[in-house]
Amino acid sequence: MTSLRSCFVLGAVLAMAAAASPAQAQDSKFTASVNFGFQAGSGDISQSLQPIIYDEAAKVDVSQSYENGPLVDVGGSYMLFGKWGVGVAYNHTSGDGDATIAAQIPDPKVFDNPRAVSLSASGLKHNEDAVHVDVLYRFAATPKIDVTLSAGPTFFAMKQEFVTEFAVTETSPPPGPYVNPTVTPTITGVKKSPVGFNIGADVTYMLTHSMGVGMLLRFAHANPSLDVPNTPTPIEVRAGGFQIGGGFRYRF
Repeated sequence: MTSLRSCFVLGAVLAMAAAASPAQAQDSKFTASVNFGFQAGSGDISQSLQPIIYDEAAKVDVSQSYENGPLVDVGGSYMLFGKWGVGVAYNHTSGDGDATIAAQIPDPKVFDNPRAVSLSASGLKHNEDAVHVDVLYRFAATPKIDVTLSAGPTFFAMKQEFVTEFAVTETSPPPGPYVNPTVTPTITGVKKSPVGFNIGADVTYMLTHSMGVGMLLRFAHANPSLDVPNTPTPIEVRAGGFQIGGGFRYRF
């Protein structure tokens, strides 16, 4: 719901800006851009695992969070005719998150005698690369300022780290009883390449005929399900978010 609401608000702002546009836009055909900024957004993941330990199924519940972070964006565009053009942009962002783990670990000697263990794992990485292919509409706001509206598909390549396995070390000497085992989680990166969409705007101020500075606003989104080892059902991890950045423009 938050993603749809963000998309609607951004779309409404862009539509109002387009309706108020002056007749004449900047006349350069090619634009190259570099932006630095931030992609907002976070999410929560829940896992239920049942790894086999001591020939018995353990029960492990994992609650994990993930966040986006700094954004680097490079792109180029070509105005085909009038105010209409096409563009392509690539961006990268990454962040991390923590996991809280509640486990029931089987006893090495006594069947159906689970031992409760709580632990955590930190720094689980979330990485996204995205290519945005857009239709553009550019209009001049003033002789030196123009606005470019964009929309189109986004091709994501994402990687999310998950807790997937556990190593158990017994701290009690034999023959037991065995209490307070040490549990070490294994972290595995899972990749996915979903296709989503984006809608955005770029506001550029031309310092000279060919050099300028600008601000990028974009909302990109996909909602893929990842197949995680030792997890019985796919896990949904959101890709994209609201992006804001600024940088340099070169037109020729």
